[in-house]
Amino acid sequence: MGDSEAMRNAAKKSLFILASCFLGYKDVTPSTHKSIILALESDTTRKLICVPRGSLKSSLGCVAFPIWLLINNPNLRILIDSELFTNSATFLREIRAHLQGSAITSVFGDFKTRIWNESEIVIKQRTHPYKEASITVGGVGTTKVGQHFDVIIGDDYNSPQNSKTPEMAQKVIDHYKYNLSILEPEGTYVIIGTRYSENDLIGYILREQLRVEGFPETKLYQTEDV
Repeated sequence: MGDSEAMRNAAKKSLFILASCFLGYKDVTPSTHKSIILALESDTTRKLICVPRGSLKSSLGCVAFPIWLLINNPNLRILIDSELFTNSATFLREIRAHLQGSAITSVFGDFKTRIWNESEIVIKQRTHPYKEASITVGGVGTTKVGQHFDVIIGDDYNSPQNSKTPEMAQKVIDHYKYNLSILEPEGTYVIIGTRYSENDLIGYILREQLRVEGFPETKLYQTEDV
């Protein structure tokens, strides 16, 4: 096995190796981030990662994870969703930079196609002619009518600004419920965030989804100080 093939297999197998060795996230360590990585790598279709700000949750969940998914399955349709479209676009900008960098392209080849902008990208390795892009970005209040996704990653849907009242928090919950309708039946929904109120989306999921509806496939990672 050549060096490039060994490196390619290692990155495809391990999100930690991809993040730390290929993407340069040197602060990602097994001792601190093992549980988050295992939750993301697991085959569960509902994942809830609740950790404090500054824990590299977005770097892992919204940048490294989508890249890891696509190098394993280039035909996936991924939606990166946040409170604001601009936040999601920032993640996609970082993803585009990684997919054009030598650390990735020297092992996996070129990814860039003519669809390569701030709102969506299609990778060259794709073989299925989906109408949806490889990665699309969105935000609370925007809807992707007529589109369907294999993976939706919801990052920091709630903030102090939109969690002040039950009515404001409900708008985020309604957005989440709508996204469930554009997620493929066997698709994966990842919620990444920090708690801001009892009424926020994470509270809703913990209170309603896990307790009432059961969701036995949910993988929860939550630090004790959240």
